[in-house]
This record gives sequence, structure tokens and C-alpha cells, in this order.
Amino acid sequence: MRRSALPVPLLFPLLLAALAALLATALTAPPARAAASAERRTPVVLVHGYGDTAASLDGLEDHLRGQGWLASDLAEFGYDWAATNESNAARFGAFLTERFGARQVNVVAHSMGSLLTRKYLKDGGSSRVRAWVSLGGPNHGAGDAAPCGPFGTFCDIHAASLADMTPGGAFLTSLNAGDETPGATRYTTFSSTCDQQIPPGDSRAPRSTELAGAVNHVLPVGDSGCPSHYGLLGNDWIRRQIVAEFSKDPVSRVDLKSGPFRITVDSARFTSAGESGPELYDGLTLTTDGTARTLWHRDRAGATAFPDHDPWFGLDDSTRGQVFGSVATITARLTDADYTAGNNDDVMAAGRVHWDPALGFGRFTAKMAGVDGGEVSVTYTVTPAQGVPTCRVRVDGAELTYFDDGTTRPALYGDLTVRTGDGGRGAVWLRSSSDPSTFPNKGGRTNPDPYFHQQVGSGATYGPGPFEIGVYLWDHDASSADDLVARGTVAWDPYTDRPGTRTSDFRGDDDGHVRVTWTVLCP
Repeated sequence: MRRSALPVPLLFPLLLAALAALLATALTAPPARAAASAERRTPVVLVHGYGDTAASLDGLEDHLRGQGWLASDLAEFGYDWAATNESNAARFGAFLTERFGARQVNVVAHSMGSLLTRKYLKDGGSSRVRAWVSLGGPNHGAGDAAPCGPFGTFCDIHAASLADMTPGGAFLTSLNAGDETPGATRYTTFSSTCDQQIPPGDSRAPRSTELAGAVNHVLPVGDSGCPSHYGLLGNDWIRRQIVAEFSKDPVSRVDLKSGPFRITVDSARFTSAGESGPELYDGLTLTTDGTARTLWHRDRAGATAFPDHDPWFGLDDSTRGQVFGSVATITARLTDADYTAGNNDDVMAAGRVHWDPALGFGRFTAKMAGVDGGEVSVTYTVTPAQGVPTCRVRVDGAELTYFDDGTTRPALYGDLTVRTGDGGRGAVWLRSSSDPSTFPNKGGRTNPDPYFHQQVGSGATYGPGPFEIGVYLWDHDASSADDLVARGTVAWDPYTDRPGTRTSDFRGDDDGHVRVTWTVLCP
């Protein structure tokens, strides 16, 4: 049947009604959610001075965050202040690459931190640094270090960096030869007439902080006050100048991941190049959305040797997994309880590292250093709190493939354990030192242990992810010290890693080698 068209007088009101309905829908429907973004500025790296730790920079770092810097674009470089500035300059370069890749950075250096960062700049690093600021830096020497000239051996024994600050010494002579402000970096220095450590009028190191080619400030200037050496870090006038200087750099936009987020602290490791078996106290802290929780803590009276007898350094399972909405911060302060008469307790690792939504999801490593080559390395995983597959892990098998202890039946104790993203810990195999056991061995030395097989390969699964498998096996030897057969961890992240079956190798003393086969199962 042929349909007749509506008369124009009737069609026009209908069109108006349809248009009104469309407008009403557009005005009342929720708008499409745009991806969140933030202003990204040039990262700022803060460097402490002689005898200090990265924690001395917390106040300045907090101020820069309040001025608009992303938490993840601020870094505190902790280092062994007793070592040479040349060696620390090399570590500084590696730190920049590790934390910020190829991005250019700005630097604020306090006191002796000025020397190691200048060494880095002079050796070609100026292409990485847009602006460099020195607060009370002994750029031409420190008067208090002058005795290191005639007593160089004494200074080298107590701290090699003391000799680096000697006015007219070899290090400063080389550092200040030629152009004192190389490259395209913008250089600024601040000194104070009230600075008792690096005074501008010290006859032994006159005008020490100032550099040819830099913008040099000697306080008091106007309303700047007259800060002490450490007061330079908290001086409001100096902070305004720093923000103004760094604000000359271009600004970009960065996309932010949407929360809520879940952080799982997977593991913590401590190493030391210059101290054997330090007994550590203080601890590690995880702060999310402004609430701090203890990951690990010891009082001085209960200081413990490292590595702790735990593949996860004794982390508190009830704390290491948290859901949060914006910023997570891991803070370290590990101090060696040196009971030797006349020795001070050394801070072996200190500082803090931030995660914010600009970094995205995945597994990260936070490294914080201190004296004697001390460094704590904390691995953590950040995923969305919702919408991630609830994957589980199954340990299919574990075998001791080799261990040469001179016997045919090593008596093993320790554990093979899984830690999960909800803070749980499941022992896949566990024996105490008072009840050691043989371990499945491809070398034909032992018979399989039925207790071991009751758990490993039983089909039990552990989750949810992210999770980490840890191995910690010792050989009980009544005639001598027990050997560490195998130790280590392997982690899996449901946001970035694929499910499936894989093998992981763990090693220890006497060529100890344990191979674990495990499978990740996702819905």
C-alpha cells in the first residue's frame, strides 16, 4: 500500500519535538569521561652533602610538590658521602638514567653534593641537566678541610671525600680548571654570611661557593634573611628563586591512570660493599594517601644481621598490600648498630621513592643508598584495584639439580614459599633446622622426600596475583657452618606478565642450584 507523505504543517511540529528531545538527552546524559592528565615539569633531583642522608632533603622536596611538581618527578639521590666525589659522580649518572631514562633534569645540590654533581657535569653530563643550583657548595674548597693537605692519609682513612674539599687540592684543581660552568646548563649558587661551614669570607677558601659564569647570590639579600649552612635548605627566599629558575623550562602534559590502585610490596634486599654483616635497625615504611604503615622495623636493641633469614627480609604481610587513590611512597632508614667503642652508628640506606598515576602500572624498583656502599632495593607492583584478572599460581615441581657439599646426602632446611597480592603467604615446602630433610635431587645422591611431594606438585594454587615465589634453603652441617644452598625470588604481575608455565633457577653456595617449575592460571 502506498504511504502518503505527512502534510508540511504537521511535519514541522514533529521535527521540533524530536530536536527538543535530542537536546534534552544531550543536556542530561553524563558526559564522556576524558582521560585525566596533569602538568609535567622538568624532574628535579636533590643531592645531600657530607655526613647527611637523603632524608635531609624531604622538606625541599615537599615544597616542590606543593609548587606543582609530580611526586614521581622528584628524586632524592642518596650516596656514600665517605667515598670519593669521582666515584659518586659516576653513580649519580647511573641514577639519573635508572630513574628518568633520557629525560633532562634539574639539580639542587647542598654542600658537598655540589662537587659530585659538578664532576658529573664537567665529564659530559651537562647535556642531561637543564639547570643546576648549589646551596653552600664548597666549589673552591672548605676551610675546615684544609688540614687534609698535610694530613691527607688521615683524611683518606676516615673519608676520602674530605681530601676532595681541600682548597687547592688535586680534585678541586682539576674540577675548576678551564670553564667552571660547562655546557648549556644554567648555573646558580647561593651562599650565606651566616654559614659557619662554608662561610663566604673564609680566608682559607675565599668566595668558595661562587663560580665564574654562574648567577651567584650571597645572602642576606633583601628579605632573604641570613640562614645557616643547613638553613639554606629551608630558606623561603631561596626556595622562591629555585622555583622561578626551574619554571623557565617548558611544560608538557602527561596522562594519568585512573584509580583506585593496589600496591603490593614484593620484596626488599639490602647490600653493602664496605660493611660485612651490619646489624641493622630503624626500618621501611609504606605511605599511601598520607597514611604511613610499617613494612619492617627493628629497635636498636634488636638490631639484626643482614640478610635476614627470610626471602622477603621479614616484611609485614599485613602491611605490604594496600589499596589507595593517589600517591604511594616507600621510605627507608636502615642504620648499622656499631657497638665498637668510639664508632657512630652509620645510616646504611635512607631516602624515599614515590609512585603516582603518571608512572602507569607494572613492577617498579625503589633504590635508596647510604654509607659503606649500603643500598636497600625494594620491588613493588602497582595495578588497578579492580578489573584485573584474579590469577593464581601453582608450583608444579622443585628439584635440587646440584649441590657440592662433599657428601651424598645434604640435609636441607628452609622454605619454598608463595606470597600473594592480598598479603598472604603460603609455604609450599618448609623444614626447620632441627628437622632437616633430603630434597629431590637429579644428581642421584638422595631418595625423593615424600613430605616434599605431599605439597609440591599437589595441585594447590595460591593467589590472587601479583605474587612472588621465594626459595631459601640451607644445608644443615653439624661439623661446620651451614651453607646457603639456594636463595632468591621470582615475581609475576597480572597487569604486565602473561600466564603459562615457566621455570626459575635459584642459586647459592657450593654451586647450589634449585629449579622450580610453576604455572600461572588466569580465568
